[in-house]
Amino acid sequence: MQISETIFLISIAVTTAISALFCVISLATPRWTTAFGLYCSGCSTPSAGLSIVAFILLVAATIVIFLLICRILPNSIRLLSLTVLLVASIFTLASFAAYLNSGTGYSYDLMVVAHFLCYVAAIMASFWLGGTYVASISRPT
Repeated sequence: MQISETIFLISIAVTTAISALFCVISLATPRWTTAFGLYCSGCSTPSAGLSIVAFILLVAATIVIFLLICRILPNSIRLLSLTVLLVASIFTLASFAAYLNSGTGYSYDLMVVAHFLCYVAAIMASFWLGGTYVASISRPT
C-alpha cells in the first residue's frame, strides 16, 4: 500500500507543528530546573535565544510544508522544507545542550521532546524528498 504524497506531507506538517508547540510551551513554563525557569538573573542566556530561534524555524518549516501541500510553492523548492527542519533540529538540540544542568525540570524535558519531534519530521521529509526525486528520474527501458 502506497501513501499519497499529500497525506505524508500533512503528517510531516502535523509533527512539525506539535514540535513547535512543545518548544513554545517549554519557553513559557517556569521549570527548566527544580528552582527557576529559563528567564532569570542566574540563568543561561544562550539557551533562551537558541530556543526562540528554534521556535521561529519550526513555525517557518510548518508554513513551508503547508504551502507545499497547497501546491503554492514550486516543486523545485521542496528541498527548502528539509533544510529548515534540519536547521531547526540543530537549534533545538543546541538550546537544551547549552542549558545542561544537573537538576533539570519539566521545561527542559519539553525542549528535548520538541527536538525529538523535529528530528522525526526531518527524517520523514528526507524520506518524502527522496521518493519524489526517484519518481522524477527517467529510467532507460
